[in-house]
Amino acid sequence: MLSLLITLALVGITVAACLGPRMLAARDQAASSFSLPGLKDPADRVSLSDYDGKPVIINFFAAWSPPSKAQTQLLAHFHRYYHGQVLIIGIDARDDRAAALKLVRQSRVTYPVATDKDLHVAARYGLPGVPATFFLNSRHQVVKADYGWLSWKKLRRGVTVMDPSSPAAFPPKAAAVPGGPGR
Repeated sequence: MLSLLITLALVGITVAACLGPRMLAARDQAASSFSLPGLKDPADRVSLSDYDGKPVIINFFAAWSPPSKAQTQLLAHFHRYYHGQVLIIGIDARDDRAAALKLVRQSRVTYPVATDKDLHVAARYGLPGVPATFFLNSRHQVVKADYGWLSWKKLRRGVTVMDPSSPAAFPPKAAAVPGGPGR
């Protein structure tokens, strides 16, 4: 009986991971607004509304997750490389605060990081687990979501979808010329 319950739980988690969040991203649905306590100083608030009219990346992570650690380091480097021209909000999802602070410091994170200790915001985003990254356009619609490992190339693809004019976006492909090369 216990093995059946475990199997059903794993199937449910797998289905949610495969369908739930992707459905949100596929429909260009408005991202859920939030105002959360800052990780470094809980008296500070990190709010999506502070970025009204601007494209933003939202990344959910946890210090205990190896993919989250790698992704936090990648996002921190990406943010520094583009001199903060790509807006990022990190959200630590139900984590030990000391461990999360250590990860953020070691990764040299310079973008705002909030904490969602009760997973209220994570639930509204249909989060299957961490890490999860949502790319929002200037109207704060989720235009792309990525779950698990993230690469520099995936980051740039997401930025290209959310803000084609960003310095981090891939350049537009040249229009095919009838009778041109490759024809």
